[in-house]
Order: sequence, then structure tokens, then C-alpha cells
Amino acid sequence: MMALQTSLNCWKHHARWALQTLAGFHYGTQTGLFAGLQKIGNSQMDLYLGALTPAQINGQVLTQLQQHGIETEAEYAAWLASNDHYQLLTLSDSSNWVLRWGDAVEQRVHLHPARYSPLSVRVRAPVLRSAYALLLWQRWYGGDIHNLELVNQVRTTWLQLSPIAKLPPSDGLSGLLAILQPLTAP
Repeated sequence: MMALQTSLNCWKHHARWALQTLAGFHYGTQTGLFAGLQKIGNSQMDLYLGALTPAQINGQVLTQLQQHGIETEAEYAAWLASNDHYQLLTLSDSSNWVLRWGDAVEQRVHLHPARYSPLSVRVRAPVLRSAYALLLWQRWYGGDIHNLELVNQVRTTWLQLSPIAKLPPSDGLSGLLAILQPLTAP
């Protein structure tokens, strides 16, 4: 019997992890960035902004599963089936997480922040990719990441995204950058 393991796509769902990973990139190594950004996909998602590390999140989820008497894949599958094939858990920082069936055999517990969970923000994938790339660009080359010309340069050259006509309002790229920038401070 294999113990349950979790799957959390940190590029999509864990802001602090992603920003720490970006901070580890050295000048000119944007290939690693592009590989990570491909894992974000193209849809909307919820991005966790809280202080729990991925390991702490995984640990708390697995502990709560054990407290529910769920230790095998069969027990986990039955528990999910009892609620339209997903479940919600609340972690120690009040963040809510959705648990689904994971496709990877070794990681059956697929988790991500619940929609509009405390300590998370709803974001579109191109906006998230743009924000990460702009923060790295600023660290390497400087510049005003709120400047439309620079935004479009990064979007078109690094991300192969279309240029935008104007910066979105506070619920778009500018708003996400305002949320992420303070998290980049050491």
C-alpha cells in the first residue's frame, strides 16, 4: 500500500514559492523561467499569498486526511466521490484548499487554493506569467514595470504573448504586480 502523496503546482498556486524561485534565477537563465511558466497553463486560477510553505501545506493536508481516516487511494477516492469528486479543507492560516483526484499515480491528492479563499487572489494565466516575467526583468535590467512599452517588450519577446493596448486596471496586471512586489522583499 502506497501512502497518499500531494500534488501542488507552485508556479500556479503559490506566490511566495514562485517569487523565491525567480530570485534564484541568474542573469540570462530565463530558459528555466519559460519552463516554469509553461506549467501555469491558460486558464484562471487562485494564487496563494500566505506564509505557509508548500511542505507545510502538504503536511497539514495529509494530517487532516489521516484525521478523517483516509490513508489509502480507495478511501481517498470514496471521500471525494461523496462530495461531487472534490473536498475542501481549511488550513491553520484560514486558507481554504480544494482537493481533487490527481492524475499522477504517485500524487493522487491534487490540491489548489479554493476560489476566493482567504490569502489568495484570482488571476488569469497570461497576467500571472506577465507579472513573473516583469519582476524578473526588473531585477535583471531595471526599468519601470508599470510602463506599457516595457510590459509589451517583455510580453512579446519573452512570453510570445500579444502586446496590450493599455495596462489593465487594478484587478489586472498592475494590481497583481502591486500585490507581488512586497512579497519579493527579503
